[in-house]
Amino acid sequence: MAFTKIAVLGAGGNLGKHLMQGLLASTSPKFEITALTRPSSSYTAPADNVKVVKHDLADHAGIVEHLRGIEAFIIAIGKGSDFVPVSKSMIDAAIDAGVKLVLPSDYGAKDTPIMVKASPLKPPVRDYVQAKAQEGKITYTLIKDGAIWEMPLKMAYGIDHQAKTATIYGDGTQRFNATSFGSIAQAVVGILRSPAQYANKTVSIHDFHINQQELLSIIESEVNPDGAKFETVTVDIEELGKKSVEGLERGEFTMQNIFGAMNCAVYGEERAADWDEDDDSVALGLEKKDLRAEIRKRLQLGY
Repeated sequence: MAFTKIAVLGAGGNLGKHLMQGLLASTSPKFEITALTRPSSSYTAPADNVKVVKHDLADHAGIVEHLRGIEAFIIAIGKGSDFVPVSKSMIDAAIDAGVKLVLPSDYGAKDTPIMVKASPLKPPVRDYVQAKAQEGKITYTLIKDGAIWEMPLKMAYGIDHQAKTATIYGDGTQRFNATSFGSIAQAVVGILRSPAQYANKTVSIHDFHINQQELLSIIESEVNPDGAKFETVTVDIEELGKKSVEGLERGEFTMQNIFGAMNCAVYGEERAADWDEDDDSVALGLEKKDLRAEIRKRLQLGY
């Protein structure tokens, strides 16, 4: 049986706003949504069936009261300094309120050793909710989506279509999965339609299973109809990872070190965003997308 009484924390964030759009677009089932926000938030209800509750997240008893009657709680907060304590306290509140299912903010790639060096906040929350589930206090579902498709081409994929240059990690053939915000939202709706099927499981989804060379070839052909190639630089991905991890271990959490380690985890031997294409995408209702058409849209929008 579907869960229709849903609470969302982080409804106004980069992912949260797409989750809300997906929930609101669903007619089977139709959801009753509570958007839980901090008192300082400027978030407003996007539809009549959305109730906005502004409350101090540190007030456990108050949060519990707001979550009473909720069946599923989606936590979609960013990875800020309070990510772990807030996530854990929200899970505790959900348990005390009798919420049946929680979806922690565990989106992204697999937690390989180098990825955890760059992004260490998800494992403590995942371990916490899994321990609570083993005690029979709540169920959870985790979503792995690989790279976020909407990330800037230059930052996430090493391709600068405006400068017509590309940074290729290794030989550029390591495959990875990428998923759009909208498809992540569709997967969440699919989980809420059949929560028992996905209880206490990690689901993996994707729109595209690609590599840098494939991306570069399509982007080059769209930007340069005459067949001209981009100027490319090849990076030793394992050496990049080594230097980045050494910096992180010294406490140097610079963007260069963080993204260097992430790129090594994704494009290197750990294959942090690579898994079998026969994943949960179809079962959760994701529709097949055309890679060239989606790239063309991105180029038209300039990112």
